[in-house]
Amino acid sequence: MTGSMATGSAPTGTSTKGPGLTDGGYLGFALAMGLSALGDAAWYVTLAWSVTADTGPARAGAVLALASLPRLVTLLGAGAVVDSIGPRRVMVGADLARCAVMLLATAGALALGPGVPLLVVAAAGLSLFGAFFIPASGSLRAGLLPHSHLVRGNALYLGALRGGQAAGGPLGGVLMALGGIPLVAAVNAVTFAISALAVLRVRARGASDPNSATPGKSDGADADAERGGGDVQATGDDSGSAAEASGRGAVRPAAPQASLAARIGEGLRAVAAAPRLRAVITVIGLTEFAGAGPINIGVALMADRNGSAAAGAGLLLTAFTVGAAAGFLLSLVWPARRRAGRVLVLGTVGQTVCLAALAWAPSMAAALAPYAGLGFVSALVGTVLVSCVQRWAPETVRGRVVSIQALLIFGAAPLGNLVIGVLVEWAGMTWALLLHALVALIAVFTVALTPLLREARLD
Repeated sequence: MTGSMATGSAPTGTSTKGPGLTDGGYLGFALAMGLSALGDAAWYVTLAWSVTADTGPARAGAVLALASLPRLVTLLGAGAVVDSIGPRRVMVGADLARCAVMLLATAGALALGPGVPLLVVAAAGLSLFGAFFIPASGSLRAGLLPHSHLVRGNALYLGALRGGQAAGGPLGGVLMALGGIPLVAAVNAVTFAISALAVLRVRARGASDPNSATPGKSDGADADAERGGGDVQATGDDSGSAAEASGRGAVRPAAPQASLAARIGEGLRAVAAAPRLRAVITVIGLTEFAGAGPINIGVALMADRNGSAAAGAGLLLTAFTVGAAAGFLLSLVWPARRRAGRVLVLGTVGQTVCLAALAWAPSMAAALAPYAGLGFVSALVGTVLVSCVQRWAPETVRGRVVSIQALLIFGAAPLGNLVIGVLVEWAGMTWALLLHALVALIAVFTVALTPLLREARLD
């Protein structure tokens, strides 16, 4: 660890410009994102219930999966758009577009009735515009807080999202009882409008005008320039750090008039050319795939194996949520800065142990602790991995790198659900979970054998 500083500037870990974690800027921004997630979760719970009631469980699953495809298909291109016009503009535009989709869904449901085609089109619209919001959000957060606050800022942001998602289900049920789908859609539209306002109000590091983002640059560009381009401190024996920070060996930026495909390719090459980005993206893919199936469908399969049906699945999901909340809280009060690499090692080991414990859990009560553990380590590891991507991605392609990360995260859910279902049919629940534990173990070795990750620091 060299603890390097940019020439003529303060250490990257001690920058104090921009909003702190507890001021009205970033805190309000994070809470608004949580509120938006609450409205979105209420909408999707209502959507799932309505489509299932009209078409049956099997068809509903297929319809909802198809409605989510626009997000997966669009993510990489959305990252290129973020890098071209700036994350703040993209976030505001995506929020306003989603607000418009929900207002149209409200009007359509009142005028024509909440039919399945209307609901699916609205869900596809939210999925499409959400693809732009996701990489823009990750890119913007890297410019909102000093590096020393980034881990805590991500923990606050992700914790607010998880809290909103957890509360959205019950809220959807209440709103559905009070006013049906039109009311749920209208409330969701309001949350998107609040989110857009919060994005406009929050300020980037050293920015005097929250609307001063320069097209083609992320909102932290000026602050990074003040640091002489020293976006990342060296981590351990990171031979690529200096080259990446100073621009040597970096992917040459595409011309402004380059095609969308060329700009997407530039982002992919940026990841391929940077050893630590390759490593962190690999670990994200492994940990997400290892946990997606056991967390999403696994709760139902585990409850069925132990004869506790829907009530048991709800308990397991609650245990996971409580564990995740504890992990985000720990990251807030005791953020992994100098020990980021150690957290990655211990966290991936913890995921492996929890999955293996689930494989042999003899009862529902015995499965609660491993699910809580999965939630806990997923919050800790996820916060560190997200922060590593934001810190290590070159500023000019940060949106595209974040979109690659997001594609792995969101793609892991449908793929993981499919794989665990096939494995359970083929080999039974125990072996299915042990194979997922094996994937998590590969992540352990990837972190432990990669000095760039094992010795990573985020201070």
